[in-house]
Amino acid sequence: MSNQIKNVLELFSQPSFIAKDDQVLWCNTAARSLIKEGTPLTDIIEGKDELFSLWNREGTLQLSLLLQGNSYDTSVRVYEDGLLFVASAPSPEMRASAMAVLNASTSLRKPLHSLLSAAGELFEYTDHENARDAAAEVNRAIYQLMRLCGQMSDGSRLLLGQMEIRRTPTNLQKFFDHFISQVRPLIESAKRTLQYEPLDTSLQADIDPALLERALLNLFSNALAYTPINGTLSLRLQKQAKRLLVIVSDTGEGISSDVIANLFERYSDRPLGDSRWGLGYGLPMVREIARLHGGTMMVSATEGEKGTTAIFSLSLEPVPRNLRTPLLRYDYCSGLNHALVELSDSLGKELFLPQEI
Repeated sequence: MSNQIKNVLELFSQPSFIAKDDQVLWCNTAARSLIKEGTPLTDIIEGKDELFSLWNREGTLQLSLLLQGNSYDTSVRVYEDGLLFVASAPSPEMRASAMAVLNASTSLRKPLHSLLSAAGELFEYTDHENARDAAAEVNRAIYQLMRLCGQMSDGSRLLLGQMEIRRTPTNLQKFFDHFISQVRPLIESAKRTLQYEPLDTSLQADIDPALLERALLNLFSNALAYTPINGTLSLRLQKQAKRLLVIVSDTGEGISSDVIANLFERYSDRPLGDSRWGLGYGLPMVREIARLHGGTMMVSATEGEKGTTAIFSLSLEPVPRNLRTPLLRYDYCSGLNHALVELSDSLGKELFLPQEI
């Protein structure tokens, strides 16, 4: 590595280092207090190298590093014949911000439920064609608000470590087959194709079905928003030792390197005028759900027409049984179809006709 590049990296306030042959070759000043040269990458990559080994070395990769016991969001790019890592320190403002959003979501719940109840009564009088169209628009907006409120409340709880996981023995093949049967009609109605590569054998694991469904729906919502008509979304499942890898890909426009560098930072700057970014809670939620299942997550993307790939892992190790009676978990969608709620931003209003749901 040239001295010129070293001098540039020394100016970075973020911990940055070059790796080659699967170990740290050189660190800048900000990284030297956290990591030593010669450290194997498997010692600092969250989840070891189970996901990292799947990266095709194209575009930019976003993953988590564990440095001095703390998690750092890190961007990775190929540099010459090595890899350049640039890490971001955990934000000290995250907890206070998440608490504020959680409190706001609690305040929004009551008027949202009132709106849902009142709309249900009004929909009884929408027989006229023009009224039906207006009712569909109102109904879709309610679903979108329900998703927004759910992300604010549960996203904040996940980031604050307040979300309880309730893992139960589950047939993964049946779980994912059922999930695909729920989302395929919706994705096809939006004129996209869904490809599914299931497990080649039956597999049992202790998972929280509700949280895992939430993670998958968030990834498909993102993929659907950024994939053009006639594009393709895919879900692939791969067993690797005692872990399950869940791979969601799309043929969309990809993500620019400056955006992916801050992909998991809830309050980072987003492209102006692009409403598809929403709250920015989706991917952080997925990663926290993966962590609750003993796994981790990474995202790789190349700006252009090569799309984005998100991979998260789940531990297949059995967990101790909880003998306590679990508390009843509320339905964050208030009884509405979860897939319709989570994908509502990208679906046509015709799917939200009150008479059809």
